[in-house]
Amino acid sequence: MGKLILVRHGESQLNMENIFFGHLDPKLTEKGQSQAQKTKEILSNIDYKEIYSSPLKRAAETAEIINIKKSDLNFVEELKELNFGILEGLTYEEILKKHPEDAVEWKENWQTYDYRTGESVRQLQERCVNFVESLDLSDGNIVAVCHWGVINCILSHYFSGGLNGYWKFAPNYAGIIVIEFTDGYPILKGINIGDVDGII
Repeated sequence: MGKLILVRHGESQLNMENIFFGHLDPKLTEKGQSQAQKTKEILSNIDYKEIYSSPLKRAAETAEIINIKKSDLNFVEELKELNFGILEGLTYEEILKKHPEDAVEWKENWQTYDYRTGESVRQLQERCVNFVESLDLSDGNIVAVCHWGVINCILSHYFSGGLNGYWKFAPNYAGIIVIEFTDGYPILKGINIGDVDGII
């Protein structure tokens, strides 16, 4: 039975600006590219049969760097980050000024609030878990390069139930998370593998 290897994208410029963004599409920073190169070294010891990626640039660039087998990259919409709708590109302070009612709704109902013109965390979880469930892990490992929200939705679904654990995991930039499914039962084999600096 193969394993699902989740990889968070490397650092992007907008990650450094403390703004809300999911579907905005920045590229990796030089540091983000370096992080992906380190992940590539770790993955050089891991065989995989397929590699999937979010089509957003920060994930796609990461996937291209870590794809040591030069396999065809499968870009899928289900692996995109949460769509923050009207809050995309705003800092928290700007949200409080421009959309105070949304800020309250988001805090009180974070699982189901849809960010107006965006989507809810619950909807995000549904689409990324559906993607995982569609994979055939019977004969090899599969790599999926994606985002913080996607990874935490998947981990929360399989290891905490629903969204109960959404805020309890901390995948680092270009961090590797490995899930093994034994007879349909998920086992978390590792998180932030090889990233000692990010753990301690």
